Amino acid sequence: MKNIILQIAYETTKKYLEYYEANGIHDLADMSEALKVVSDEMAREVLCAFISFADKAVKDAREERMGDGIKIRESNVPRTLLTALGEFSYNRTYYDTPIGREYIIDNMLGVSAYERIDSGVSAKLVNHAAMYSYDKSAAIVTSGQTSRQSVKNKVMNTGEVVYLPERVKETPEAIHIFADEDHVNLQSGKNTIVPLVTICGGKKAICKGRNELNDPLHVQGYGLESETFWEYIYAVCAEKYDMKSVKAVYIYGDGAPWICGFKDVFPYAVHALDGFHFKKRMRGLFAGEICSKYNCAAYGAVGGNDKVLFDRIVQSMLSEVSEKMPDGKEKTGRMKAIMGNAGYIIRYWDEIQNMKIPGTIGSCTEAMISHVLSTRLSRNPMGWSKEGLSKMSMIRVFVLNGGKIEPKDTLAWKQSHAKNTVITEFEKYAAIVEKQQQEVLKDAKNWRWFETDDFISRKTTGTKVALDALGITRKVS
Repeated sequence: MKNIILQIAYETTKKYLEYYEANGIHDLADMSEALKVVSDEMAREVLCAFISFADKAVKDAREERMGDGIKIRESNVPRTLLTALGEFSYNRTYYDTPIGREYIIDNMLGVSAYERIDSGVSAKLVNHAAMYSYDKSAAIVTSGQTSRQSVKNKVMNTGEVVYLPERVKETPEAIHIFADEDHVNLQSGKNTIVPLVTICGGKKAICKGRNELNDPLHVQGYGLESETFWEYIYAVCAEKYDMKSVKAVYIYGDGAPWICGFKDVFPYAVHALDGFHFKKRMRGLFAGEICSKYNCAAYGAVGGNDKVLFDRIVQSMLSEVSEKMPDGKEKTGRMKAIMGNAGYIIRYWDEIQNMKIPGTIGSCTEAMISHVLSTRLSRNPMGWSKEGLSKMSMIRVFVLNGGKIEPKDTLAWKQSHAKNTVITEFEKYAAIVEKQQQEVLKDAKNWRWFETDDFISRKTTGTKVALDALGITRKVS
């Protein structure tokens, strides 16, 4: 194998220098791209040599194989995979065993049967799919060599991933929890929600008129019961903070039933209505020429915590609309809008007053939903399967929290459903390969390893070959 590696190194160096002789110094981007092609080709050749050497070591261990009842069924069976080095092909040996057939080298390489894309590329595809469409992920990672369906399959095969936050060095006196949901279209034509909670220890100003949450952590609860979701949220908070040191918990959100489930796990939390929903209801209440003139008075009643005054204002609006608007759909719609919006404000009157409590920091639930979920799940026209939505919401939140899908994650589903390897003494053959590797590489750190005169026929030492090659770059007058 040593001679093969030296030959590859020599040929690659020759290609580098031939490129330099033909092109010289020019556009950096072009040079980088051209030399990367050569480097990737060299890496594929070296990798192929490694695999061929390992495959031969197992084949040569005839005595051990016969003792285990493992016989060669077919040699040089080709396998092609899309890897970080591009499309890569290698040959390996197929074996008959007492309980089945097996590619021993594929097991050593962690390559699953029938896979066309290796786990490293699969992980990159899934990480990018969390941020972009399946098509764009394929274009970024593989230059379009994979289809959107292949990317989707990798997402669906990804196992459960959960981001575990690090314990903060200093627990804040108050933690702030923003709760809202994204409304997502399903392929069935129905609509569903993906609950999202963002936890932080406060906010900080980053420029005039703009704030940023301190170390935000996102938690999504698609498919979870409200009680289970809030228990999970508390567990995450307890992982990140010393909850005994937390003196106040502020929860921001609208009046969705699932949000009110916080009371079982955060019984002393202050629930402040989200400002976006409050303003939205107020705008709906005072739409139209007749109702708009009551705007200032109603805001004053809310600001002064005078629910009786607010109710009188609403009754005046209803009376005036009833008297002045002609009968019809428009009048009916305006009456329903007044009663619906006013009813919402009265129902969550205390939560609206809590928005003014010292210690609250204002809500940003809509911004969180837009940034974390809507951009990928609902902003563009699309329909999700329930399984696909469950996977994508999980992966996207995991990645945005700072997690990274690893190659093993993309194989988790398959491994959990796959049969065990038929090679019962697999470690024995891995040890045989490792022993052969150590024998060949024992002198690898000694640079005299390259001072050999037998790796290229009719050539002198490797050093002299490299020096001779460098001579083509010397200027001759």
